[in-house]
Amino acid sequence: MMPRADLPVVDRVVFETSAVRVGAFRCPADHPFFGDSGPIRDPCFVFPRTPVVIQHRDRRPFAADPTLVTLYNRGQEYRRRSVSVDGDRCDWYAVSDEILRDALAAVDPPAADDVRRPIRFAFTRMDASTYWRQRQLFARVCRDRACDALEVEESVCALLDRVLSAAYAAPDRSSRVQLTPRAADDLARAACELLGRRFAEPLTLVDLAAALDTSVFHLCRAFKDATGTTLHEHRTQLRLRSALDRLEDSHCDLCALALDLGFSSHSHFTAAFHRAFGITPSTARRRVSARS
Repeated sequence: MMPRADLPVVDRVVFETSAVRVGAFRCPADHPFFGDSGPIRDPCFVFPRTPVVIQHRDRRPFAADPTLVTLYNRGQEYRRRSVSVDGDRCDWYAVSDEILRDALAAVDPPAADDVRRPIRFAFTRMDASTYWRQRQLFARVCRDRACDALEVEESVCALLDRVLSAAYAAPDRSSRVQLTPRAADDLARAACELLGRRFAEPLTLVDLAAALDTSVFHLCRAFKDATGTTLHEHRTQLRLRSALDRLEDSHCDLCALALDLGFSSHSHFTAAFHRAFGITPSTARRRVSARS
């Protein structure tokens, strides 16, 4: 699919060697390529910055937001649906077939030998420390175009290892019988979409349940069953990971940012940020300030 000359470029490569590529996808919801930007060129894993609904061909849709990583095989066909007014903003990492096969051989040898679909997962949930590592790496390659290629390649391989380890370590929640997997997944996806649009608001469980036309208890149980986390923790992670976007502006006011994201105070924001990423917001601001 070739871009039209009168349309903004939504996908750009910020680092490339024969082994790995790092790119930035920034697609407004009203862009002609938003719904379908074409099949995936190379095996890759993607860190969303904004929430969006993704549906791989012949698979169930899921809410892709900054709490997870999406994964794609070469030639993967998929469609997206908007959740945020910001469209789809994400950082992606593509690797060679050889790297992918070697990485998979350690956790799933049959998958490593599968030519058509070596990556078995559409997504996996990702911890805050890995998300922070990724954002630092992305900022570094954007800020320093003369960065050491060996270091970046090794960092991408380490990220891939963490992503695959998380995917294969995720518990199988389909054995729960209180809710069917589809019922839990559908309600959890709806909750993720709602929180993705309104994570800065002081929504209560009653607010969420009313908006989703379900009961408070049913919503809590379904969300935990489908995602392995709570609604409160999910919302907190959305707020904190969104903060990293705002912190790319070196002049960002931290007190205003805390309140804009829904935290009760600057100290509350700083404490939550430090628990998630191991550093203060001011330190993070210095490390990720870059045009990206």
